[in-house]
Amino acid sequence: MQKTRFVVLKFFLYGCIAVVLCTIQNTPDLLVAAGAKPMLTAAFVVAVAMFEGEFAGALTGAFGGMLCDFFSYYRFGYYALMFFLCCLAVGLLVQGYMRPVVMNCCLFVFAAMLLSQGVAFFFVFLIRGYESPEILFTLGILPLCLYTALAGIPAFYGVRALHLWLQKKIEPAVN
Repeated sequence: MQKTRFVVLKFFLYGCIAVVLCTIQNTPDLLVAAGAKPMLTAAFVVAVAMFEGEFAGALTGAFGGMLCDFFSYYRFGYYALMFFLCCLAVGLLVQGYMRPVVMNCCLFVFAAMLLSQGVAFFFVFLIRGYESPEILFTLGILPLCLYTALAGIPAFYGVRALHLWLQKKIEPAVN
């Protein structure tokens, strides 16, 4: 019973942090560098997937993606699906093949952003035949992906600290 309470508390905190980060990332003129704004929620859910595994990570990714969908001009559910799949893959990779270290977190965040933004770029700009899409990609999409990957550093350390702190609280509750 005590363990269940701490697990519920952990994911309630993750949800609250995701809401706060989504609000911060969508505040106008906040955290803008070189015309790009990071998707802090994406960095956060990827970091959660690294520490919580594929199931909890995928659900957290879907929740974070849904929050991003509220502010996106893509169809509702696009980011929820993309972050769900990316966090599922991250959770599986970390459990089986890779270690949860900050460099891997940045790599996963960059890959998740490149995948989600690249698919949207393909369907919105390339298929419709816009002129010079490579300029938009290099000046719009890549800075967003790189800036979000840098946001993976504080996301990694924050999620790791919260995860370890709550694991210490859960372990005595089990014994």
